[in-house]
Amino acid sequence: MTEEERERLFKGLEWAEYETLKMKAKRGEMVLQDNEKGEIVQVPAREVFMKLYNEPAPTF
Repeated sequence: MTEEERERLFKGLEWAEYETLKMKAKRGEMVLQDNEKGEIVQVPAREVFMKLYNEPAPTF
């Protein structure tokens, strides 16, 4: 895999993560994350979206 292909792949994955999290936030869904203790917890997608992307939470 060339460096250009690798870069395109990662950009595509980043876009997919952004869009998926945005849609979950719009629907008021939860996502799974690990906390400081390494435990898996459910967190509102709206909180994660706003924290990661510094954008207002999307609404319908």
